[in-house]
Amino acid sequence: MPKIKETTLEIDLKALRHNFEYLKSRMSPKTKFLGVVKAFAYGSDSVLVAKKLETLGADYLAVAYAQEGIVLREAGIRLPILVLHALPVSFNEIIDRCLEPNIYSFHTLKEFIKTASEKGQKEYPIHLKFNTGLNRLGFNTSDVETVAALLSETTSVKVKSVFSHMAASEDPIEKPFTLKQIDRYKTIVGQMERLLGYAFIKHMCNTSGILNYPEAHFDMVR
Repeated sequence: MPKIKETTLEIDLKALRHNFEYLKSRMSPKTKFLGVVKAFAYGSDSVLVAKKLETLGADYLAVAYAQEGIVLREAGIRLPILVLHALPVSFNEIIDRCLEPNIYSFHTLKEFIKTASEKGQKEYPIHLKFNTGLNRLGFNTSDVETVAALLSETTSVKVKSVFSHMAASEDPIEKPFTLKQIDRYKTIVGQMERLLGYAFIKHMCNTSGILNYPEAHFDMVR
């Protein structure tokens, strides 16, 4: 009978450093780097990976849910942390732990403004996601004016970034579609900056976007 051994997961921080430095070499020195460490850093160790990215010089981190961000805060991580699926039930904790919510619907926008106002916040940083083709989450292009109007009525929150997500940046066949996404995104952020009257961080590229679409690096990549 074969001897059964426990499965061991090894995390190679040297490989992480190599990948980080390679991606940075493909970017402008002025472009920020957001490390996505959701789902326990994709099944590895979110605290270990986040601490390494912080040491290497990452500018931002992102998690899926607020609880993941709380774990990082309790581990001493001080980088800004974007919560990609910020749920109204977690809004109080998000503010208490200095996490930054991704807002992708009118419901979540109104609810977060309400929570921030009730907690006496001024210009609390939020991130807006717009759908340009992935069709998963996000405001639509037609929502720009309404979103801007809602934001102009409050001082409790302020837009830190507006972002979107490439649907097929790894596929050369889909390049025409990706270029259309980039054009839509440029239109959206141009309108938002004009209506809000201030600039914010712009980001769209995932890993394959970093490698294949340098013209879309904007202010930050993920």
